[in-house]
This record gives sequence, C-alpha cells and structure tokens, in this order.
Amino acid sequence: MKVRLLVTVIVLALIAGVVYRTQFAETGDDKKGGGEQALAVKTVAVAVRDFPRVIDLPGTLEAAQQVAIVAQASGTVLRQHVQEGAQVRAGELLFTLDARPAQARIAQSQAALAGARAETAEAEQKLARLAPLMPPGYISQQEFDDARVALESARARAGSVRAELESARIEVDHAQIRAPIAGRVGRIAIRQGSLVQAGGEPLTTIVAPGALDARAGLAEADWPQLIAARAAGKVMAEVTADAPDAAARQATAVQGELVFVDTQLDPATGAVPLKVRLVGSPGALMPGQGVRLRLLLGRLADVMVLPEAALQHGQGGTYVYVVRDGRAVVQPVRTTHSLDGQLVVEGELQAGEAVLVEIPKRLKEGGKVTLEGAAAQKKPGEAKP
Repeated sequence: MKVRLLVTVIVLALIAGVVYRTQFAETGDDKKGGGEQALAVKTVAVAVRDFPRVIDLPGTLEAAQQVAIVAQASGTVLRQHVQEGAQVRAGELLFTLDARPAQARIAQSQAALAGARAETAEAEQKLARLAPLMPPGYISQQEFDDARVALESARARAGSVRAELESARIEVDHAQIRAPIAGRVGRIAIRQGSLVQAGGEPLTTIVAPGALDARAGLAEADWPQLIAARAAGKVMAEVTADAPDAAARQATAVQGELVFVDTQLDPATGAVPLKVRLVGSPGALMPGQGVRLRLLLGRLADVMVLPEAALQHGQGGTYVYVVRDGRAVVQPVRTTHSLDGQLVVEGELQAGEAVLVEIPKRLKEGGKVTLEGAAAQKKPGEAKP
C-alpha cells in the first residue's frame, strides 16, 4: 500500500514538472518576442482632395406666382362658376355676387345727379341775370354774393352725387369676381348663398403653373460666408423632398438658384429669410411641401478628408488612431467642415496614412495592429485617388 502511494506521488510530481517547464518555456518565448499580439483593424487612407462648401437648410415650397382671391365688395354669392382644381384663364369669371343693392344705389344716384344738375343750371342762370345789375347798383353786393355761393354749392352737390354714382358702378363691377391670372383653382372656402365681406378671408387661391420657390431662413452665423459667395457670382442650390429615406430624397432632387436674400433678420425666427427659384417644373414637388435646401458656396481646395467613423472623442478633444510603424498612434485633429458622412480635418496627418475606422475593444494606445483590405498596401504620403 505504501509502495503504491509512493509511486503515485512520484508520477504526480513528474507531471507537475513537465507542465511547469512547458508554461515556463512559453512565457519565456512571449517575453523574448515582446509578449504582444497584433490586432487586425479596418482602416481608410487619408484623402487629400477638394471638398464642397455647403449650407443645409430646411425650407418650404411655394408657387412662384400665386394669388389669393378676396372679394372687393360685400354681398351674397349668387353663383359659383368654377370648381376646385379647375384650370382657368386670366379674366375668367369665378363668382357672381348679388349686385342689386349697388344697382339700386346707381338708380338713386342717377336721380340725385339729375336734380343736382338742374339746381346748378338754375343757379347759373340766376347769377347770369344778376351780373349786369351789379355795376349800376340795382342789387346789393350781398345779393350777388349769395347767388354766386348758391352756384358753387350746386356744383359741389353735383360732384358728390357723381362720385356716389361711380362708386356704385364700381361695386357692381366688383360683384363679378374674375381670375387675375391663369392657373389652377385651389380649395374654395365659400359656397353659393354664402355672405362675403369686402377684404375678408380669401374665397380661393389660383396657382400659376410653372416655377416653384423654396423659402428658408439662414442662421446669422452663416450670413458672412453666403455674402462672400454671392459676391463671387451666382449661388446655386440643390433642393430635395424632406424625406427620411436617402433614395427618396435623391429621386426628387432638383437644381435651383438663390434669387433673394433679405437685408435684415426676421425677429420671429432670428434668421435671414431667403428664396431659391427652382429650375423647371418638378412634378414630384408641390407648393406647401417641406424640402431640404443645400446652398452650394464653392469648394475647399486640397484638404484632408476622413469618414466620420474615424473620429474619436476624448477629454482632450477629438482624435484619430493612425497606424505608424505597425502601431496605433493617437493623433489629435480638428474638424472644420462635414458633409454626407465625410469630415474635413486639420492635424499632423499625411496623405495616404492609414486611419482606423473600427476600434477593437482591446486596442490600447501604441498597440500593435495589422491592416485589413486595400489600406494595408498604402504608403504614407500616397494620396487616395
């Protein structure tokens, strides 16, 4: 029994010695080789190229020519001559109001005007009779002056009646509401029998076919660069539907030109109103639709460009991991512009240097890395095509 126990102890001791020697040998090899395993990383090369200068703004479309139809006379709607969505010509009759009260005033004014003219004629005749009697002294100066004042009063009454008659005639004309421009009729807010007031709410709108305008507000901070771009020439813009899907936005993309920038801030929004006139007549866009405007201000020449995924944030600011001599080196950078997931950066970088875009959890500053993909073949100083 004691012999078996002794043999067992000896065997276990031998096994432990072999394990120890094996581990010691591996540890020694790790120490001899540095003890660090390189991590495979995904990188992109620093690109040096021109970069667009843009300002992105939310906006709203409106028809370049749109008219609100407002009644110029009060009255009851006798007839509606058009329907919603109808195409009308300039001068076409839209609504007819009840003009009978105005027509009654025309008749009344015509009668009053006839009486005023008769009074004027009588006063002229009286003054003509009295005029020869004044020099010999057959009549007093007061009597002659009264006759002259009576004539002037009769003429004034006749003029007032003529003005009333003309006003009534204009009101009769305004009872027929016509289209001031050619276009498509919008929603009609009244119906036959409705009472409308002069200068009240619009009865409908007419939108002329053709060009659309996109209105937006420019932040005060962006004002200087827009003014500088306008001084250099025309400022073009790209307008897309305000859709969450990038493909849907691209499908509606149209070009436009900046045609108006206000000279003062809107006190309600704190922004500078501006207007972009769209080129052509895009069928996928309509008045009242929300859009995105991208003002194209020019290009930045020969700047370093990296994807947003490469940028890291720390307590000391923004930085990127750059592969140098097979190790991931922290390089502080500063971003100046961004567009569609790309960044313009400033810092001690070289064209073609490999920058990490996916950061492994085990990566430490200065750690060994190996490159994946085509970036592994890049050499520092070689620009990205």
